[in-house]
Amino acid sequence: MENKMSGVYAAMLTLFNEDGEVCEKRIRKHVKFLISKGLHGLYICGGTGEGLLMSVEERKRVAEIVKDEAGTKIKIIAHIGTLNTRDAVALAQHAEDIKLDALSSIPPIYFKYTFENIYNYYKTVAESTSLPFYMYYIPGSTGISLSNDKIAELGNIKNIKGLKYTATDFYTLQDLLIKMNGKWIAFSGPDEMSLPALTMGVAGSIGSTQNVLPEIFVKIYNNFHAGKIKEAAALQKRITYAVSTLHKFGFPGWKAALQLRGIDSGYCRPPFTTKLPVSKQKELAGLWKKYFPEYYGK
Repeated sequence: MENKMSGVYAAMLTLFNEDGEVCEKRIRKHVKFLISKGLHGLYICGGTGEGLLMSVEERKRVAEIVKDEAGTKIKIIAHIGTLNTRDAVALAQHAEDIKLDALSSIPPIYFKYTFENIYNYYKTVAESTSLPFYMYYIPGSTGISLSNDKIAELGNIKNIKGLKYTATDFYTLQDLLIKMNGKWIAFSGPDEMSLPALTMGVAGSIGSTQNVLPEIFVKIYNNFHAGKIKEAAALQKRITYAVSTLHKFGFPGWKAALQLRGIDSGYCRPPFTTKLPVSKQKELAGLWKKYFPEYYGK
């Protein structure tokens, strides 16, 4: 299978003003930052990007800003998952109109959908454009867990080329890829499992911490493909420190860490805490200086 989608992608943070509006200036600066660090792609309006907290028009606006700033310098995957199939189709068609590179979506959530419902959702959305489509499988957040046999049935849908797999059972993932016999690729989701996932055959990673330490993830990917496993393992250990540290501060921690890189990261949207309290910002700054001094303020 010819694979033009691979490498390290940031599940890009969406940067907001204090009033909760999308901040074009901040987003553009963040895109420039990520491109400058050698990432291969951006995954916009996913969970990390607070996509489900935005309207369809806001998500279109974010896509337009990112595409305008990035041009063709980097691949862009738009997450278009919503509670409403029509909205997902509208977002998919808009992504094709502005020439993004691919689409992705969580399965339909909240209601108790049957597999037939889920299959029909993916078929409707994936076939509404000609863009390659990647299922977003994250059972810990969606509550939807499917067997590999069921996931493999989605391979019958035109345009579905693989999945973003945010779970830690890589035996199950590799078993799925074997079942698909080269028809699909997978991106790993858990940041702390980037290197182990590469050993199990993924094409790359898509994650939150790639926003704040993109250089380390790129080095892990490059060292792995150069056969420098010891070097890659040492770098992966640093990511474990990063993820463990950021988890102490909850979702706003990632934006606070980005602020420590010298990027004005703005605010989160409610119901998240919009910004870490000053005391927590200082605590994070102290830990960041300890573990990542070379990535402090630059």
